[in-house]
Amino acid sequence: MEDLGKDEVVVGRYIVKTQKYYYSKDHVWVLVKGNIARVGITDYAQFQVDTIEEIKLPSISDYFEPQDVICRIEGLKGMFEVLSPITGTVENTNSYVEDNPTIVNEDPYEEGWLVEIRMSDPLEIEDLMSPDDYIEYLEEIIREETGSIGIIHSPDILEEEPLEDIPEDELGYEEEH
Repeated sequence: MEDLGKDEVVVGRYIVKTQKYYYSKDHVWVLVKGNIARVGITDYAQFQVDTIEEIKLPSISDYFEPQDVICRIEGLKGMFEVLSPITGTVENTNSYVEDNPTIVNEDPYEEGWLVEIRMSDPLEIEDLMSPDDYIEYLEEIIREETGSIGIIHSPDILEEEPLEDIPEDELGYEEEH
């Protein structure tokens, strides 16, 4: 994959953060700061449940091991169980998402984070996928679902340039005079 110089790429229609994020095959992301892991669901996961209607977060000091259910997210297309990617104790929860669950649809990587876990073993992070590995994994899933993956590119390419701003020789046709 080409280095785009951005902190995110689009795979098919899904945004993947590339800087300092780790991923599980369950479409859960982890952002590590010291021995605290901030955890949320990926853009792909939030699309799968569609409009999120309810999020049930754990309590502070709850202890989880990998693959334990941290919380449940209910959306129009069903329920998604968020599985713990690491071992540790819940240090903090994002209560804002309980009152405003659709924020996870709008911003799953920033405002839509779910919990912060004090890691018991910070080396467990090495068992998770790097952004490049997750991108490859997501490409495989999309290929199975649709038969193609689309283009991987930075989000700023998604913005269309007005036709009048594009030089005439780059438009691919000539005006008749």
